[in-house]
This record gives sequence, C-alpha cells and structure tokens, in this order.
Amino acid sequence: MMRVEIPVDLLRGSQGDENAELVLKLIAFFREARHEWVVSPHDVEAVQTFLQRHVPVLAQTYLLLAQKASMAQAWAPNSYTTGVVKVTGETLLGDIRDLERQAVLVVENAIYDWQMIEALARLLGCEDVIDAKEGNRLSVYNGGGKDGAIRHAVDQAAKFFRTRRVVLVIDSDSFHPADRTDNHEKADAAAHEGVSSHVLGFREMENYIPNRVLARQPRKVAGFSFMAKRLEALKNLSPEQRAHFDMKHGFKGKPQKGANRKERRSKKVGTTYFVPERHGDLYGDVAERDLIVLQEGFGTDLPSLFLEEVLRGGISERDLDGLGTRAAQELRSMFEIIRSVI
Repeated sequence: MMRVEIPVDLLRGSQGDENAELVLKLIAFFREARHEWVVSPHDVEAVQTFLQRHVPVLAQTYLLLAQKASMAQAWAPNSYTTGVVKVTGETLLGDIRDLERQAVLVVENAIYDWQMIEALARLLGCEDVIDAKEGNRLSVYNGGGKDGAIRHAVDQAAKFFRTRRVVLVIDSDSFHPADRTDNHEKADAAAHEGVSSHVLGFREMENYIPNRVLARQPRKVAGFSFMAKRLEALKNLSPEQRAHFDMKHGFKGKPQKGANRKERRSKKVGTTYFVPERHGDLYGDVAERDLIVLQEGFGTDLPSLFLEEVLRGGISERDLDGLGTRAAQELRSMFEIIRSVI
C-alpha cells in the first residue's frame, strides 16, 4: 500500500479549516487500510486538535489510528522514509484522486500471467497482493503482448496526477543470463514515463514453475512415462540453462533462414531438434539425448496447472529451490514493486 504523510501545517488554523474535508478523506483511506499513514510522534497532538475540532464523534477512533501509525514510524528504519507521498496544500486534491484510483498491474496476458503471479504470491507469503486485486484496489490489465502492455502502462501512468501507481511486469525473452533484450529497453523507456517496471530475469513466466508441478502435468496415464523422461532431461540442465529454456515449446520447429536458428541432428533417423543460435554455447555441454527429449517442451497450460497445484497445497516455497538461489529473491523483489503502487 502507498505510504502517505500529511504535514501538520495542513491541520492547523485556516489551512486546517479549508482542507478539512479532503484531509478527512485521506484519513478514511488509512482507516480502511487502503494506504498507510506516515506521522511523527511529535505531530500526534496536532492531529488530535484537528480531529476534535472537525470530527468530534470520530476523534478517538482516528486518534488511535494516528498514534499507532506514529509508533510504527518511530521504530521504522531510516530507509523506510523513502517512497512516501508527501502531501502539500497545492497537491492535496490531486493526491487524493491518485490514491482513490485503483493501482494498475499491466502484464502481457492477464489470464496466464495473473495465474502465475497468484500462484507465486501464495507460495511466497504475498497474499496481500491477491487481496488488493480481490478488493478492487489493484486492477490487472491484459496488454495482448509486450508492445501492447508497454503502451497501456504508459497511457495509464499519464492518468495519474502526481503518483503514477502503475507497474509493468513482462518476460525478458532472454536466451542466456547476460542477454539484454528489446524488452529491457522498452521497460526503461516506460520507466521514464513514471511506470514502475520489472523485467523477469528468466526467459518467461513459465520458467519459474517448479519441477514438482511439471511432474503432475499429464492428464492421461499413458503420458506419464514420456513426461517422466522429459522431466528427467530438464533436471539435467543447470539452473541457468533451465532459466532460459523455452518451457512451452522446447527445441522444436522448422529451421528458419538466416542465423536465428541452428539445426542439429541426432544419430537416430528422423529425430531432429533445434537450438537457436542466440543461446550461444549455453547448451553446449547438454547431452544430445536430453536435447532430443526436450524438443517438445511442456505445453502452454502450465500457469493454470501451477495455480491448481498451489491451491491444492501440493507445492511449497521449498519447491522453488530447484530454480536456483536467485529465483525466490527476484520474485520477492517483483512483489515489492507491485506493493509499492497499491
């Protein structure tokens, strides 16, 4: 939730009288837990005087809220002062309009990406983000792809007066750990327009799905044997190789003209797989039998399967360990960015 500071000058004298209705609307946001009040213990007395003058019936309720907020501020680390919306007399009306609007989360595909985000939020103890969406404090917008998502994020940011409560989460589409793609450049451009952006460190959202989910994918018994082989081949990849593997489509498809794809044939007749040249030597040490097995990938319905398994209780945060030590850390960082605009 947004952290908001009301200067005591807006509570005193003629300013307090003129701004009372708007200030009380702000305080109502805090009472509803839509946003967080930032107030110094030294300013609580001014708050009390203001409340007793303008809302004597609710004064005690609001005063307890201010006291609680001031104690939290007194014990907060110095770094906790960053990211605070500091209201002024000139910005008060615009700030209220910004704060009463829904925050906006823009993704490439609102169905699949939100299924992924919800599943990860439940694994990592970030259910407050889910609560914000269900409580209509956060809207999720379908960009219809990266370019559409970026355009919409910029358009939405322009609708805010001062505090642009818009966050963009998109795939990196990276082929190796050091790969900086067009998506990074576009997200940087959106950031210049006030959009808070997170470009995934892994190739796509699906790369964050734990192996335990993939093991439960087949709907038919006949598919278990082949899926077991495919999953075993995936486990043979290093965390970096797994992070940039095309989880949905694998190493299959017709070779394209030019240097975008490189064909590699197995010794088995009629078995072919393709490793895009943009991967460089990332998969150079992978056994050919594993590349052959991984040519099919794991399909396009992985997000819904992931959420289903999380809701069933069959997946835990510990299952993310197989993705590498940085995966959970990056995902927590993503949720902090989302929280920063709610």
